[in-house]
Amino acid sequence: MTPRVSVVMAVLNGARFIDEAIQSIVDQTFNDCELVVVDDGSTDETPQRVEAFKSKLRIQYVRHDRPLGIARSMNDGVRHAKGELIGFLDHDDLWFPEFLATQTAYLDSHPDVGMVHSDFQTIDLQGEIIENSVATSRGRKRPSGHVFPRLFMESFIVGNSVLIRRECFTRLGLFDETLRWGDYLMWMGIARHYRVDYIDKVLTKYRQHSTQSTRDMAADPPSTPPAALKAIEKVLELYPEIHHELGARMIRRRMASLYFDRAYRWYSIDESANARTCVLQALRFWPTNPRYLAVLAATLLGPSQGRAARRMWRRITGRRADSVGEPRGITG
Repeated sequence: MTPRVSVVMAVLNGARFIDEAIQSIVDQTFNDCELVVVDDGSTDETPQRVEAFKSKLRIQYVRHDRPLGIARSMNDGVRHAKGELIGFLDHDDLWFPEFLATQTAYLDSHPDVGMVHSDFQTIDLQGEIIENSVATSRGRKRPSGHVFPRLFMESFIVGNSVLIRRECFTRLGLFDETLRWGDYLMWMGIARHYRVDYIDKVLTKYRQHSTQSTRDMAADPPSTPPAALKAIEKVLELYPEIHHELGARMIRRRMASLYFDRAYRWYSIDESANARTCVLQALRFWPTNPRYLAVLAATLLGPSQGRAARRMWRRITGRRADSVGEPRGITG
């Protein structure tokens, strides 16, 4: 029988965590689903780990002979998916048992909604809770409905919390494989054409790795535009009417926020020169922002004064160094 839901999981050398991720699908209270694993050329025990679950779960296993990238893997997963609803789970993240039941019931009762997403926890490498609810700990209330303007200004959807109608991919195509933030572009595309609703309930666990910020910054050096900026530029190209809808001022502020987010990440690890490069770029788009000016001033301080300034900033804003940025998505 054709499953109602397809879960796409891209993986490359995921043997350490993939058992937990797949088990969280096995444990779903809604079980009319399949798992499409796209192995992007793993050289560890990932294939054997997946094989061990085939007696417990409907699994399609797709293997690349060599790594082709996360975006290509996600797209191959969607191509193989048989369900009318499609979700995504990274091999190191987890779902709570009621995730699929809650999300499918919501879409069934709201036929005009193209995608639904939820609140989530953050956990560390050992699975210990860092933030029990991101919405609560970061004071972030998510909108529902026609969310495009808000989503354009802030990437607030985490990839492991979404469930999407297949028709969205039929209408919009697959993830842009030229972008590191192809998922963000997809979410914005869906939001242009459908309602996107939020369930105010913690339904997923998002694993934070100690090297994530370092990896992201290495791939996104201060001398180049932020990766998310390319998604913003692409959506403006696809939907030029956005220029009129949002106006030049809001668009410039969004671009400024992307540079500032990266500036603060550099600043939080005591890389003042790189932070200064990024915040100066942010100020080109929003020259009167007092936070930007404050961080610029702080980058000019000596090491001991800079550390004191960072401690004060965190006390005032309640921000952790590793929670400043927007959530990692599918292709982030």
